[in-house]
Amino acid sequence: MSAFKPLFGKDVLINAALWVATRLPEDQCRLHKIFKILWFADLYHLKKYGRTVTGDTYIAMNNGPVPSVLYDEMKPDPSEGDAFRRFDRGNEKGFVVPLKSVNADYLSETDVEALTYSLNLYKDKSFDELTQLSHKHAWNSARNAGMNTSIRIDEILDEIGADSELREYVKDDILFRQAL
Repeated sequence: MSAFKPLFGKDVLINAALWVATRLPEDQCRLHKIFKILWFADLYHLKKYGRTVTGDTYIAMNNGPVPSVLYDEMKPDPSEGDAFRRFDRGNEKGFVVPLKSVNADYLSETDVEALTYSLNLYKDKSFDELTQLSHKHAWNSARNAGMNTSIRIDEILDEIGADSELREYVKDDILFRQAL
């Protein structure tokens, strides 16, 4: 899907997804639900702490924001060492089975706080409810720019109602991390 690199490294991203997947019932452990729980955890963490949990770039796809690197990692045919196996059940698409345990060393206390908050709030929502809830300002702005467009951090900051101090902090943090 993309050549993006997650801002904090793939290990954080994969372990955040594993954290969510291992807490969902098997019949609800689907790409869409994992992606939306991560999206809302990232919004929560960005607003409260000035960075996202995953560091991934989200793409505005038909059913809402999709973390680009994670989407590529959750291939239908895993290779050795992959963290997930993806499969379909008849007409129902995008089920996921975690193939590894969560390595909590990659997740901070605030990451787990945001993931817990988002999981508790959204785990029982339906596919349609999650799609509708994630079709807000950031997704709409990206979709207006074209199909499968990256959601810009400015649009995400608008969506969470970030003040000028948070905007400046995030901008400086991103520039610093990109310089590493």
